[in-house]
This record gives sequence, C-alpha cells and structure tokens, in this order.
Amino acid sequence: MPRQPASLPAETTQRRFAVLGRQLPFFAVFGVMTVALTAWQEYGPGLPDPVLVGAAVNLLATALAAAVPWPALPRWAETVVPLLDMVAVVCVLTVGARASVLIILPVVWLAAMGRTATIVAVTAGVASSMGVDIVRAVEAGALAITPDNAARMFVVPAAVIAVATSLHLSEKRSTARRELLAGQSALVEELLEDTAQDRARLEGVLNTIDAGVAVLDPRGAVVVANRALREASRGVLTVGARLTDALPRLLTADGVTPVDPARLAGVVDGERVSRRVVWWEYGPADRAAFRISSAPLPHDGAGSEGTVVALHDVTDELLALSQRDDFVSSVSHELRTPLTSVTGYLDLAVDDPDVPPHVAGYLEVAERNAGRLRILIDNLLSAARTASDVGSREDVDLHAVIADVVESQTPRAVDRDIEIATTAEGSGIVCADVGRLTQVVDNVVSNAVKYSHPGGHVSIELRDEGSKVRLVVADDGPGIPEADQRQLFTRFYRAPEVRHTAVQGTGLGLHISRQIVEALGGSIALSSEPGRGTRVEIVLPAGVGR
Repeated sequence: MPRQPASLPAETTQRRFAVLGRQLPFFAVFGVMTVALTAWQEYGPGLPDPVLVGAAVNLLATALAAAVPWPALPRWAETVVPLLDMVAVVCVLTVGARASVLIILPVVWLAAMGRTATIVAVTAGVASSMGVDIVRAVEAGALAITPDNAARMFVVPAAVIAVATSLHLSEKRSTARRELLAGQSALVEELLEDTAQDRARLEGVLNTIDAGVAVLDPRGAVVVANRALREASRGVLTVGARLTDALPRLLTADGVTPVDPARLAGVVDGERVSRRVVWWEYGPADRAAFRISSAPLPHDGAGSEGTVVALHDVTDELLALSQRDDFVSSVSHELRTPLTSVTGYLDLAVDDPDVPPHVAGYLEVAERNAGRLRILIDNLLSAARTASDVGSREDVDLHAVIADVVESQTPRAVDRDIEIATTAEGSGIVCADVGRLTQVVDNVVSNAVKYSHPGGHVSIELRDEGSKVRLVVADDGPGIPEADQRQLFTRFYRAPEVRHTAVQGTGLGLHISRQIVEALGGSIALSSEPGRGTRVEIVLPAGVGR
C-alpha cells in the first residue's frame, strides 16, 4: 500500500511558507515602488492617500500570508492574498502612477491555482488595469486614449490574458505529471511491499524444508539460502557467498576425489544435475554426504536467469547401505566356504558307481539346488563389490561374448520354445573387462529368456556407432508397468507381478549390470510397454583396436 506522509506538521509548515513565499516578491516590488515615489516627490511632499491605502493593503496581504494557517482552510482561500495585491495596485493606479505591470504578479499566482482561479485572475487583472481609465472616461463623458493610458488599456490586459492562459495550461500539464508520478510512485511502493511480503513467505516456506535450497544468480552468487542450507554448509553458503566457496570442501561420491571445478561451473551455467552424490568435508573425520540436484530458472529470453540448487542429506542412508553391503559380503563369504564343501561332496557322491539310482536322483536335485545357491551367493558378492572393481580393461570382442551367452542360454530357451535371433554390424570391439562384461550380457539375455512367454522371441542386435558400440536385447514378453520401470535398477527390487510366480530371481541382475556398465564408461537403459515386451539398450565405448 502507498506510504503515508512523514508527518502532518511538516506538511502544514511547508504549505504556510509556500503562501508567504509567493507573496514576498510582490511585497518587495511594491515596497520599492513606494520608496521610489517618495524619493522622486512626483506628487509633492509625502504620498497621496490612495498610495498609502495601497501600501496598507499590501501590508495586510503580507501579514495574512504569514499568519493564517492555510493548511486548515480550503485551497481557494489563498486567493484572498493575490486579490488584495490587485486592490493595492488599483489604489496606486488611481493617482496616475505607471504601475499597471505589477498586476502580472498576482495574476501569475492565481493562474497557478486552477481553472476558476485563472478566470478570476484574468477578470480581475483586466478590470484592475482598465478600470481606472474607464471610470475617468465615464466621469469625463468620453474615453480618450493617450500614450499614458494606451499600455494600461491594451498591452497590460493582453499580457494578463496571455500569461494567465499560458500558466494555467503549464500548471495543468505539471499537475497531470505530478499525479501520474504520484500514482506510479504509489504503485512502485505497493509492488515493492508485495515483493517483500512474497520474499518473506518464500523464505518461510523454504525454511520449513529439510533439504538445503539455494538460488544462484548468473554469476554464481547466492541470492536465496534457506536455514537447512546454511546449517548444512556450516555458514559457508549464505546470501552473498559464491557456490565456488564450497569447492575446497567437496569430494565426489567415492569420498576421496575432489570435485572438478568444471562441474560447479556447469551448475552455475544452468546445467541440470539429478541426484549426484557429493561429500562435504568439514574437517578431519567430520563430513556429510549430500545428494545434489540443480536446474536453471525459467527465463523468457536467451541465457540463464540463475539456478536453483537442492541438497539432501543422505549421510545416514549411505552409511546404512555401506553397513548392509558389509553384512551381505560377510554373510556371503561365510556361506560360500561350506557351500563349496557341500558341492564337492555332492560331486563325489554323484560320481560314486555304488550309489543306488534313486539316491543318485536325490543327489542330482541337491546338486542342482546347490548350484542355484552358489549363483545367488555370487550375485550377492557382486552386488557388494564397488562399481570401480571391474578388473583390467582390454579390447573385447562383443561378438564372442554374445555367442558364449547365447550358447549357455540355449538349453533354457529350447525348453520353453523361445527363439533367440542375433544380428550384428561392425567390429563389435569394446574396451572392457571380459568377465564383468560377460556377466552383464548374461544378466540381460537371461532376463529376456526367463520372462518371455513360451514360444516367444528374443532378439539381440549389435552395431557400431562412431566411438560407441550399442547392444540391444529385446523380447516380446508381458512387459513391465511404467511405475515399476523406475525401480528396476534398484538393488533387490522385483516387480510385484513376478514375486508370486514360479520365475526365480534376486532383484540384483539389473543393479549389478548398471554398476558394471557405468564403471566401464557406458550407459544402460530399459524401456517397456505392457503386453508388447521389453527392450534393454547398452552403450559402451569402442575399443582402440577396432
């Protein structure tokens, strides 16, 4: 809302002095004229009575201008002072003094007070200038125009009309401009107040969010920072600070490698970042993990208006995951040793010719289930390994890897009447660890065979794409609902539709595959449509010897 005036007494004093300020020039000029008439003794010793009356009227008008509380009266009440000035001029004119030009000063005053005052000014000014000569003409019975009265009869009235009209129009324009500026000023103040209220609301909302939120300007300076961000950064990221101020304390997801300054520069430039994990190191043995996301602010034109950055504290989550991995790894190792012993003795028992046939059948079932248990333990150990643990990298022929995987999956495919078709273009040479790469391809192809309908088809496509090699595995199975697709790469996740079926699984295959592929510098993506099948695409860097 518009702000109120500073104080009423100040306004009152200002208006009172404004009236006096307009009167003082006329008072001074009239006083000089009176002194001049006295000095020249044009009318003999002393001053004629009309001049003395005019001087008295002038003094009265000046006293009123100084003493009357004009702010308490209507605006039109101020016209009394310039009208009294005109009376003083008329008094002087009656003795023949050449003072008609003084009428211009009160006319200017009245013309600045509005349309009605302008009409009064013109009427009174013309009447004052011509009135004396008209009265004399009436007394003499004829109007005589002489060089002495020509200026009073024609020039001064014309000047009065011109000055009054010009000042009225000028004052009208000035008033319109003042009103426009006052309206705009009030609007600006209202907008500023609304903006301040909106900012206060925004800060109130942001301060209730557990995640740290910062708004950066195009230069990377923080313009908005909520309480959670200030606490998470231990006061480093506050309003006015720069995002790069945090660089010396930031480490990548491995907790060892410093964050590349180019990454932060990309965030400042409006790069979209989604759920990237960083460690904030406060000091020795004192640090926290954050999942950072950023997005550019919307902007109508080119360039960036700034960036919004959000930090979620995931320290407890990562520590829990680490503890779970340690537990899984420890238990898996503990299970693997006795399982190896069990498998060995089962092999010996199966190979013993003295074992009765019905017992041999039992042993084969036990051996088969021991094999499944071994695969499960291997998957658990793979899930517990770090993403960077991919062994030595070398040029690998992906054609050969696919052929080995297809050969191993063929028995299961034949049992379910599923056709596996392979097409390849290019060399198919990639830079990878052959063992881990085989694990990825086997996971993806086995899923396609496992979840396809009997009598279905699985296609494997391999092609070179510049510096990349793309592998596509597609099936015409039941497909996966969109709600489940976002979680398929989550560790131990299995879609609800398959949990209660005969299809066995641990929910680790795709998670392990993504870890391996990303560690090899590639990417893996899944798309599916219920009722039409699933498609998995793997992109890997090409080998140097292709």
